Amino acid sequence: MGYSGACRAAGSRVIGMVGCIIAAAVLVVGCASEKPKPMAQPSSEQVKGNADRAFDRLKQEEGERKPAGM
Repeated sequence: MGYSGACRAAGSRVIGMVGCIIAAAVLVVGCASEKPKPMAQPSSEQVKGNADRAFDRLKQEEGERKPAGM
């Protein structure tokens, strides 16, 4: 009787592991099937504004580095 009980316990463990593997595979396939959303392209006004701000910061840093006599 001990042998049949051990077989049942091993069989239920195998079934449980197979179920976990199937659940993990479904999760991976489900997440992989989503298409990534495209990134929003900035408008030309936004690009120009960002460039202007960066240029102003660059000019300010350059002015801070120069000695006062130059």
